[in-house]
Amino acid sequence: MRHKTHARWLGGVALSAIAAAVIYANHQPTIHDITPTVKVHEKNIREPDKSMQSLIRVNPARQVDIQARYEQAFKQVQAHRAEEYSDTQWQNLGPEMVGGRTRTLVFHPQNPDVVFTAGISGGIWKSVDGGESWQPVANDLPSMAIGTLVFDPADSNRLFAGSGEGVYVGRGFTNSIGFAGDGIMTSEDGGETWYQLESTNNNVNFQYVNKLRFGAKGRLYAVTNTGIWLSDDKGERWQLALDQSEVVGGCLELAVSPLSEEQDRILASCGNFGEGGAVYLSLDSGLSWQAVIAEPNQGRTTLAFAPSDPSTVYALAAFNARGEIPHALQGLYKSVDGGENWTLVTGPQHQDILGRYVLSNPSTLNCDDPQRSFIYGQGWFDNTLTIDPTDANVIWVGAVELMRSADGGQSWQQMSFYYSGEALPHVDHHGLYFHPNYDGVNETRLYNVNDGGIAQTDNPFASGVSACAEETAEISWRSLNSGYNVTQFYHGDVSEDGSRVVGGAQDNGSWMYTPDMGWQDVGAGDGGYAFFIDEARTLMSSQNGTLFLRENGENRYIQKTDYENALFIAPYVIDPNYSERVWLGGQSLWRLDELADGQFERASERFTEEYRRGITALAVKPGDSNTVVYAQTDGALKRLTNALSADSTTIGQDISFSDTAYVRELHYSLHNPAHMYAVTSTFDEKHIWKSEDDGTSWRALDGEGEGAFPDLPVHTLVELKEDPDTLFIGTDYGVYHTDNGGEHWQPFIHGLPNVAVYRMVLRRIEHINYLYAFTYGRGVYRIALDVPNQAPQWRQQPETLTVRQDESITLELIELVVDLNGDDYQFSATELPQGFELTPWGTLSGQFSQPGEYKVTIEVSDGELNQPLELEFDVEASSDGSGDGS
Repeated sequence: MRHKTHARWLGGVALSAIAAAVIYANHQPTIHDITPTVKVHEKNIREPDKSMQSLIRVNPARQVDIQARYEQAFKQVQAHRAEEYSDTQWQNLGPEMVGGRTRTLVFHPQNPDVVFTAGISGGIWKSVDGGESWQPVANDLPSMAIGTLVFDPADSNRLFAGSGEGVYVGRGFTNSIGFAGDGIMTSEDGGETWYQLESTNNNVNFQYVNKLRFGAKGRLYAVTNTGIWLSDDKGERWQLALDQSEVVGGCLELAVSPLSEEQDRILASCGNFGEGGAVYLSLDSGLSWQAVIAEPNQGRTTLAFAPSDPSTVYALAAFNARGEIPHALQGLYKSVDGGENWTLVTGPQHQDILGRYVLSNPSTLNCDDPQRSFIYGQGWFDNTLTIDPTDANVIWVGAVELMRSADGGQSWQQMSFYYSGEALPHVDHHGLYFHPNYDGVNETRLYNVNDGGIAQTDNPFASGVSACAEETAEISWRSLNSGYNVTQFYHGDVSEDGSRVVGGAQDNGSWMYTPDMGWQDVGAGDGGYAFFIDEARTLMSSQNGTLFLRENGENRYIQKTDYENALFIAPYVIDPNYSERVWLGGQSLWRLDELADGQFERASERFTEEYRRGITALAVKPGDSNTVVYAQTDGALKRLTNALSADSTTIGQDISFSDTAYVRELHYSLHNPAHMYAVTSTFDEKHIWKSEDDGTSWRALDGEGEGAFPDLPVHTLVELKEDPDTLFIGTDYGVYHTDNGGEHWQPFIHGLPNVAVYRMVLRRIEHINYLYAFTYGRGVYRIALDVPNQAPQWRQQPETLTVRQDESITLELIELVVDLNGDDYQFSATELPQGFELTPWGTLSGQFSQPGEYKVTIEVSDGELNQPLELEFDVEASSDGSGDGS
């Protein structure tokens, strides 16, 4: 037998549209006194509210310490990484020019050509040429969800990175937590190596570090899900300066005035979705605070001091979930005294209609009838504010698109046009950064980070487009994604011969690799599940269960019926018994009998009408398309045995193994059609399940004791065709594997970053097993599971052997073979001299009855490839002279 050589998240952003009449009025917000709570940091002083944890990972009814679970997995992975050695490594396949969601960018204080950025699930990246190309600098962070970076102004070799994406905390609309982080990382050698600050390790107060900023005297401020924390010793110890632990979402933003000298003048904003949203001012480096903007239903608020006039500061506020237009513009406020007094300059009923859309999508503006415009809000998710370094009246806002005002917020122009057909920059903007040497004349670069990665313009002062104006924008943008592979794949597939790869990516559509064209964008929106049907056809999908068939370079959308409120990325499979049939999971099971027909029909009852609930995974039994198994968000696992004739009244048989687990994938075994696998992504559950009776009963394969699989979300599973006991699973911390049917598990690292793996595919190509991993943050990887299968080789051609007739000979031929693959070799010969035998394991024995010269051809095989060896014998006559020499 062949020896086996084993060499945090979010669904897409759904856009809600709510039209409402709002009242616009200039007024001055009230100042409220706040008594600060200042106390020395204590680890895990409280459990965070888990009621809005991510549906995919946490049962809302349970209290789960996510950081502790990740910490356990991280220690296991790191220990194995240190011990592991193999020549076989994961190879990144790209796509190298497709970015992913990015929320931060910083320039080296002394050399602005050195730039750092981070993917929200892809870790930290470095450029040494001003962003023209990128390389990852940390693959083994305890959390790859980096949302903020800052240089120490006193030491240009020291950087700090905050983990976690806190804008989702408390968002009931999607019931998601984004990516939970694990504290603050730091580097002392210019970003080459990183370690975690022990004070933030497995600390609930630093699960979401939304901003890091330095004050004038070296005080480090951390904006987290529980408030504003400060440290005077580079993060060794922390004090809670502004307690917001009872405010939904904690704090999100902080800005330090450039005029700060002995005491830092600081503005901070807290609250996002619930009550209590406000902007706070501190005049004493964070020791005391007062609320300076605290409007009813105030949501996420971003802040920016004007570099050319630091007494001028702006605050951009969205409505919260209870606002008149939830998460759309609540108000752009301006202060000319450093944040103590404020005036509303742009609001929901602003005279410049485009100004009303600064936190919405201007493509929904109805110029023929503005009152019928389709205003919705996304200011909770993408909301960034930057002031031109040379002019305090030039305001840049990033939300769905980019906006600019040249007169302090009175009038606005649209500066990006993704929904109008322009490819750049990508929508959903999270940061705008002027080059450190920007002067508007000799240096004019403006950088933008968004859901598609990084973009740049060299002419930020060029014209955009005003509301409903017949004009052409002069501003131009270009991508800076070269090498910045932080693509977040939900799903993907590989052709049988390995020559083509296709995958669906978060907010970046579907991408396909072919040998002649490389990587190509082949679908819009949020890419979803994707499968190759045959050499000519590929079936892909986008958000909300929209399917499209690609053939001859063209996409044809499948006729969409009422898929109900399916999951944002809805699962579907191609029937293994008939490739023209497709099964789709909505709030019912749907069946498409003929791709050419394109008409879906219900194949089960509708089990829920709750928003964003539905079928999470499904599988069709090989050889029997009437048997379909599917999992639901309510934890139920159902089986149909009449699926080909089922309709909207059909109720599946309950075969659940848990009433709370979120099943991410279902598989029938390659080795036995009655065997099934299920993997779950819910914390505080078993994660790998097997059934040997068509799903009637199940047993967990998580193992026990030292080799047990940790409590870590699992998203995908593959089994080795050659060995039913060898399984690979994709998790939130890379890939794990077992070679004994699940009794023991260990990380399968081989150079793979600590990144979530959402989909795996196994292909055997030219006698080699290749495992493909579609990651949520680092693109696509591939690894050879076997050492490349070379033909067996002989160590050397043996010299002619001289023997006597009638002399017994025994040769162990295995000693002459180079053991390349660790295989069990087999030996054979077409013809042997009379009196000789050759065993399959290579023992050649016998005697020559006559003297003379003999040649014997032996073949050695590893089961797939053969190699011949010719042995020569010089047989002398026996000493008694009985031979005749013939």
